[in-house]
Parts: sequence; C-alpha cells; structure tokens
Amino acid sequence: MRDDVKDAPWIGGDREEYQEQCSIFDEDYADYLATKADEDHKAAQEEEAIRRSRHADEVWGVYGYITTAAIGETNAVSARQLSRYLGITDRKLRDIINEIRTSPDFEKVIGSCTKGYFACSTIDEVDRANNVLRHHALSELQVYWANERKAGRNGQGKIICGEDGKPFIESLARAE
Repeated sequence: MRDDVKDAPWIGGDREEYQEQCSIFDEDYADYLATKADEDHKAAQEEEAIRRSRHADEVWGVYGYITTAAIGETNAVSARQLSRYLGITDRKLRDIINEIRTSPDFEKVIGSCTKGYFACSTIDEVDRANNVLRHHALSELQVYWANERKAGRNGQGKIICGEDGKPFIESLARAE
C-alpha cells in the first residue's frame, strides 16, 4: 500500500463521512471568509469616510489632481496652473500643499521643484524634496536667530510699559 494512502485521515473510518465533514467545514470556512471580507470592507469604508471628513473637498481635489496628473518630477505642474485649474488663490494653494504634506491622511509625498508640484515616484525624488524642505527650514532658522541677535543689540526686543505694566512683565518672567 502506498504511504500517502496509508496515512490518509479517513483510513479506519468511513471515507464518505470524512468527505462530508470536510465539505461542511469548507462551506463554514468559506462563509467565515466572506463575512470577514465584508466586515473588513465596511471598516475600510468607514475609515476612508473619517479620513475624508478631516479635510475640505478642495484639499482632496488638489491631492487627487497632483497624484494623477503630476506623477514624478518631470510631470510637475506649476502653482499658477494648479490654482487656475482649481479656482483657488496661490496663497490658498500653498496652505493646501502644507496641509497635505503634514497630514497622515495622505499617503503620497508631494515634492516641489522649479517647475512646480509633483507626487514623488522614486526614493530619489523623495530625498530631493526633503532636502529642499530641510534647506528652507534651516534658512528660516538662520533668519530667526539673526533677528534675535539684532533685537537684543539695539533694544527692539525690550518692552516699554512703565510702572502699570511691571506686574504683567514679571508674571511673564515667572511663567518661563
């Protein structure tokens, strides 16, 4: 007798009964999987609805446009084109781009270059986009510290309020 037949689970029992039990188990398992898939789908839809409710439609519009029409740096779309197409101001577009970049609800990294905004499609594009942002942030910090030094040097940073404002100023000093 072959080893695979000898070790079959129905050996020593009724083969038809074993097959019937297996088919019942298979049907129950298939029902379980279908129910689980439905539950997972409903949960994903609810999560998507919650994510969508946290941002305005115009934010999703900008994100949708960039992630479909401007994939990769070579396909970047200018801020002027985007704002005209979507009917928003350049300032509003910058605010929306900032919201997209900082929110965990959006999965794609939005980069910018001299040509405009784009959805990063490679790790190199992500690195370049982050380097631009890092350089900008460090530049802003340099300006901040330069202003602090200048204000301390010529008295611009001092508050002049007289005796009436002295308790207020002292309370600020204690708060730090």
